[in-house]
Amino acid sequence: MIPGAIHKNLRERIQGSIVATVGYLLSPLSWWNDLYLNIPIAYVLAWPVGLVDRRLFGPAMMVFYWITNLVGLLLMHRGLRSAVGGESSVGSLWKRVVSDVLLSLGYSAILAVLIYKGIVRLPHEYFGE
Repeated sequence: MIPGAIHKNLRERIQGSIVATVGYLLSPLSWWNDLYLNIPIAYVLAWPVGLVDRRLFGPAMMVFYWITNLVGLLLMHRGLRSAVGGESSVGSLWKRVVSDVLLSLGYSAILAVLIYKGIVRLPHEYFGE
């Protein structure tokens, strides 16, 4: 390899690692991080929707929560392919996708209950109307 190609390859691996890390943090694989990233992002994105129609706040929050998880999985996949350059087997990928979907469904159910019980609300509803 020539030095320029080595530099380019190293840069691609570093960029891929950063993208994969951001993806991991947003993905359902980092279940411990939902409280700090995915749910607040979904809340902020659902807030304007809830201001248009209060009934849409809960469904919008669920949709945005799922979108953050999906974006995380896609970023992680893309970043790992750049960083490692290898392909994973179809069987292990399928198992991972199924477990990710089940985990996201569990978190979505918890989030739906929190919204239904009024624990998660629009910001102005916490302070009175």
